[in-house]
Amino acid sequence: MMFLKTLTWFLLLQCYIIATLYQLSTCLAEEQTVHTTTGILKSESKDSETIPSPRQQCINSIHGVPGIPGIPGSPGPMGPPGLQGQHGQTGSKGVKGGLGPDGQPGQKGVPGNPGPKGEKGDTGQKGEVQIGQKGVQGKPGPQGVKGEPGLKGSLGQRGLTGPRGQQGHKGDKGQPGEKQQTNQIAFSVSRTAALGPSSQHTPVTYQKIYTNRGNGLNMGSGKFTCSVSGVYFFMFSTLRNNVNDMFLCLMKNDEELPCIYVTHSASRNNGSASNSVIIDLQHGDEVWVRLGSGHALYSDDNEYTTFTGYLLYENA
Repeated sequence: MMFLKTLTWFLLLQCYIIATLYQLSTCLAEEQTVHTTTGILKSESKDSETIPSPRQQCINSIHGVPGIPGIPGSPGPMGPPGLQGQHGQTGSKGVKGGLGPDGQPGQKGVPGNPGPKGEKGDTGQKGEVQIGQKGVQGKPGPQGVKGEPGLKGSLGQRGLTGPRGQQGHKGDKGQPGEKQQTNQIAFSVSRTAALGPSSQHTPVTYQKIYTNRGNGLNMGSGKFTCSVSGVYFFMFSTLRNNVNDMFLCLMKNDEELPCIYVTHSASRNNGSASNSVIIDLQHGDEVWVRLGSGHALYSDDNEYTTFTGYLLYENA
């Protein structure tokens, strides 16, 4: 940093010397020009001897002789702020002042935590027992309010196993158990040929038997006849042909139960559907599948049309 400052001052000094020499040479050249063109100037006024020649004016300006003051120029713009100077050394510590006046009393502090419990004192001497006269028995007081149940106590440790006792006498015969269902009724059949359309409602019959426990299903009529009263499950399914709509209903005697309906669609040749139900039957009730009039169903050896049912619970 000191080297840069020295170099800066040296360059400024060189510039000042060069400017001074240039100004001196300019003054001499101007004076020579005046003597050549006009000769020696003579002043007719009384103050001619006090006015310096151009040469003298130039020399005076070089050597620092003040010239004639010019018109003050307008103030220039404010320059940027200089760099912050270095911090001075810390002064010596001042003399400690005297004590100030006493301050006002502060607010009351928060109470501290309770101190530790003191040691247990010595047991006092046992006082003499004096038996007083028996007082008159008071009247019974009113019944107090029933207190809340106490907390459940913790489970105690398991006790040791005691010695084995003697064998007891044979117990009495127990009550008979519940009667188990003995009747097994279930069927599952399928149709292997198309059916309809017909001008009237038509019962659906079947050609293939998977099972017919209890012989409740009549293959000729396609109807199941209940021989054991109880709760039954039934399910039926079929396939629509590519020409007619299909409409099937599960029937209980002459009552319609859940049905299935599939309409004809030009974009789909066939459409399948199925449905199921759980119902109560009494002895002699008939359950069967009915094809609606004007409708048709499709089936072949792939057995698309099926009918299934079985007994869930007998009536008690």
